[in-house]
Amino acid sequence: MVVYTSDAMSRMMRIWACISAALVLLSACSAPLVPAARVSRSERLAEPDAVLMEQMRRDWFALQEPGLDAEEYSMLVNRYNRALLLMMRRYRADMLQAFERGDKDYRVSGVKFITADTGIERPLREVYEDMVPAWDITTHSLQEHFTMPGLGVPMVGIIPAENVDKSEQKFSIRTRGTVTNITAVMEFPTNKNEEPRLRFLLRNKQDTLRLRGYDHALAADFSAAIEIYWNLTRVKEDRMLGMLKPQQLRDVNGLSCIEEYDPNKIPVILTHGLLSSAGTFDNLVNRLMCDPVIRRNYQFWYYNYPTGVTWTLTAVKYRESLEEVRRRLDPKGTNKNWDNMVVVGHSMGGLITHYSQCTEPWLMLRDRPRMEKYLDSKYVDEKLPFSDGDELRQAFYFRPVKSGMVVYLATPHRGAPLARYRIVTALMKLVELPQNLVSEVVNIATLQQDNVLLNPGKLTEAFTSVNQLSPDSYSIRGLQGLEVRDVPTHSIIGDRGKGNTPNSSDGVVPYWSSHLARGTETIVPTGHSVQDVSETASDMIRVLAEHLKRCGRLK
Repeated sequence: MVVYTSDAMSRMMRIWACISAALVLLSACSAPLVPAARVSRSERLAEPDAVLMEQMRRDWFALQEPGLDAEEYSMLVNRYNRALLLMMRRYRADMLQAFERGDKDYRVSGVKFITADTGIERPLREVYEDMVPAWDITTHSLQEHFTMPGLGVPMVGIIPAENVDKSEQKFSIRTRGTVTNITAVMEFPTNKNEEPRLRFLLRNKQDTLRLRGYDHALAADFSAAIEIYWNLTRVKEDRMLGMLKPQQLRDVNGLSCIEEYDPNKIPVILTHGLLSSAGTFDNLVNRLMCDPVIRRNYQFWYYNYPTGVTWTLTAVKYRESLEEVRRRLDPKGTNKNWDNMVVVGHSMGGLITHYSQCTEPWLMLRDRPRMEKYLDSKYVDEKLPFSDGDELRQAFYFRPVKSGMVVYLATPHRGAPLARYRIVTALMKLVELPQNLVSEVVNIATLQQDNVLLNPGKLTEAFTSVNQLSPDSYSIRGLQGLEVRDVPTHSIIGDRGKGNTPNSSDGVVPYWSSHLARGTETIVPTGHSVQDVSETASDMIRVLAEHLKRCGRLK
């Protein structure tokens, strides 16, 4: 008979509550992805398009007059923005109706549509399937909604999957499409006979608009696009499937980036943990994007993966994805921003990150008698001299991921004791590993255990993700003592607000497991979801700014 302490039982109940919540999310009816486009006839009759356009035209030129005081300027901007918001709602409703009729493009008489940063007139249908005013988007999943005052109307442009490859955003989650954070501005030429131009400016790349020698701050909404993106991709709803049925999520796995790739920014690679998805970083990125230094210098990428698979195998796909992205975006390998890349891992994602930084990962096999003579770096490039060695080479013989800084969030470097609990091990029996990974897991498990394979089912069960989080699991034991690249390392660790470090725990991972002797660390008063609290974002802003100084980008 197993007797649980009250603390252990409490943790088990929290685990079950998380599982139940995930199942509810999985079965619940989805909320609409975007708000409906509705404009009443009475509204249009009350303020006709021509009246709004004339109002914007007068305010546009008034804003460029010298000598405006702050109150006058604010009044003009607010009036211009209000008129433009009404027009954008009308354009959106008309555009969607035109597309529903099967029209290949949408045109407004007397207005040139200039798509984001192209500088040329381009059919909207080639880029967007919808353009939603940020003002109309309610943020349900984000803890804060960050906006900035300025000229223009913040919009979220939705790019469907079939148009992604036509744009520069070629690293969105496959088949789901992506979004663009833009600010709409209606520009009026001095010649009344010329058409006004409606421009869509990429807000993550541009903070101001220059008019008559003066820079005007652009309005922004940094939260609306994040909210729409995670609704569009549905990865949050898929997180339970990612553990129990990893094969069903092939189209959302891999690296993705919300915004268009910018070679002038340092990539930050965010890797989530167990029973989670890339969407777990929404509040963290929402807060980070509000800092102008971070926004100008960093670009956030997400690594999404099925969490039912053991993290040593997931690390293979993680490294392959990073290599592929850099090969495509920096084929000559000369962009120093990729060398300065920041890799961030939460929970099990931190183990994937940690392992991929190891300089001699093959030493994880050091206590296997069969492998003693093969613990050599030459097998990074050479085949192992036995028939079933290909999977082993992929998992244990590799060059570490080159990065400029590593950040660990609540990472169980020495394992998580909860992985031993019966309720957790019972859940793992439900995991269905992808068929294309079963033989790989069996081969690796056989070599790791150094025995004759008698029960493939038991071995594949043992090598699911949760079992490989246990402190006495093969992977966790093998990770201990492995050397990693000498780069700045920072850990952010939760203590549930008890202030009892080093005897603390975040409720899932104890401090003795998440603490590292190397690098720096910050303790935040929260549980395991450290990525969700504002203290973590503030600390990340600090360490990312320090990284910019080391890279010579910030004085």
